[in-house]
Amino acid sequence: MLRTIRTSKNDNSFGNKINEQYAIIKELTDKYSKFNIDDIIETRLKQAISTIKEDNKKALDDILKSFTEVKPHIIAFKKCFDTSKEEISKLTIKLNEVISYNTKQTELFNELTYKEDDHKKNVITSIKGLQHELRNSQRCNNSKMNDIEQLLNILPRMSTPLNQNAGTGIPNPQVIDIENSQLKNEFSTYFHNLEPSIGQELLKELAKLKKWPHFSGEGEYDHIEFIRGIDMIKEDFDLADRLVTARFKTFFTKSAHRWYIKLREAHGHQSWTWWKTQIINKWANDASRFKVETAF
Repeated sequence: MLRTIRTSKNDNSFGNKINEQYAIIKELTDKYSKFNIDDIIETRLKQAISTIKEDNKKALDDILKSFTEVKPHIIAFKKCFDTSKEEISKLTIKLNEVISYNTKQTELFNELTYKEDDHKKNVITSIKGLQHELRNSQRCNNSKMNDIEQLLNILPRMSTPLNQNAGTGIPNPQVIDIENSQLKNEFSTYFHNLEPSIGQELLKELAKLKKWPHFSGEGEYDHIEFIRGIDMIKEDFDLADRLVTARFKTFFTKSAHRWYIKLREAHGHQSWTWWKTQIINKWANDASRFKVETAF
């Protein structure tokens, strides 16, 4: 009987514990069931959004500050870019002008080269004809002297008065006569020293040569053609410098004539080599400056 009573007490104690646990669980369930789960989620989202907004606002403020600092540099860079674009446009125009100018100069050079080749062919033809005549020529010394006298008679016309293109001053007839007399002696000595038949034929051909090169100093490449022309004549007829420089007053025209008169008065008689150097120093530099000024 005592065992039965103890068992009954133990059963009551276990049942009480279960009831207590149930009461606690029920109380907790009743307590938390009063909250709305949507409200909890909304509250959490608002808190998260608020935090994100604050973080983003700070980041945006930093970006705005950085842009404000960079903006002057962007403006300066744009200005520099616009200036560079304008300069590139100008340089492009200048480049096109230079290309066009170079094309014209190339065409002119080709034309001059063609003229030079043509002149060489004519000179070679003339020389061959002269050689043929020299081989077949058996004229006597008297005939040769008659030809020399004919050349000497035209010498006075080879020297023009100093004031022909200078504009002022009257030539001294005595000076001109002395100069022509000296030239006659030089021509006579020159052709007398040659082999009779050769001297006779050269004198004849020289007398026929009416179109000597002329130089005005106004063409860009005229000085080159003038120098080449004189060199060829000197070589073809084997002329001494004096026989060429004596005709300079008829070779030079316009501004080149005035330039020649000044140099002749300052330096007197000079060799053809000396005059070539002066012509190149004067007109080669002028031609170079003309190219640069035209290009830019």
